[in-house]
Amino acid sequence: MPSDTGLAVLAFHSISAEPGPTSIDIATFRMQMGVLAEHDFSTMTCDEFLDWRRSGAADATRRVLITFDDGFADFATAAYPILHEHRFSAIAFVPTGKLGQREDWRGANAPPRALMSWATVRELARAGVDFGGHGVTHSDLTRLSAQERRDEIERSAEDLAEHTGRRPRSFAPPYGRVNPAVLVDMSRSYDVAFGTRFARAQPRLHPFDVARIEMHYFREPWQWRGFVRGDRTYYFARRALRAVKQLAMRAIGD
Repeated sequence: MPSDTGLAVLAFHSISAEPGPTSIDIATFRMQMGVLAEHDFSTMTCDEFLDWRRSGAADATRRVLITFDDGFADFATAAYPILHEHRFSAIAFVPTGKLGQREDWRGANAPPRALMSWATVRELARAGVDFGGHGVTHSDLTRLSAQERRDEIERSAEDLAEHTGRRPRSFAPPYGRVNPAVLVDMSRSYDVAFGTRFARAQPRLHPFDVARIEMHYFREPWQWRGFVRGDRTYYFARRALRAVKQLAMRAIGD
């Protein structure tokens, strides 16, 4: 990956055989991590990513940032052992009021997938996993009142600090949904936030809407291996198709 085109922030949700775009089976995840390792990639921690964003000078040619949304229990049982095997770090964004339960929000899987418990979060935090906020109830922050929105954002940080002993520096708004008020409130509690724009992250740009690469688009080895080697053909085609789909969805919404 050329260093002058930004950094790939990889976005995952569930590592399972469940249907839908938010699940990737464990064999595919193992392949994706194995390809990174084969090409001598290493991962950034959240702190390292923030340093890179500020300076823009550090070499990120063979670096990625790995993120997981929603706090699914299979992060601990399926994803973490593979990450640990390769000595890869990750940020896990969790809805703090839902931990120990099952997903029950708009767009949830059927049957609903289990979420991590607080005991698991604490254990993984001690092992070096970085946890970030994902709200309290996985609500669309743009649809809440001002007080509800602040509670979701601030309480998420407070809960994580209480249970892990460390103030979270990062946040991922549920569904990637933000507006000016959400951006302001996130900036009061966090140093960076990650969205759903399908692109490579750029230093110094969009500190509270950092672009990510959705990894469900790279399920085939040829797709992922090509991207890692620097071939952008499939990546740009996928970006274009996604942009068309988003425009169509906005038109329907209007």
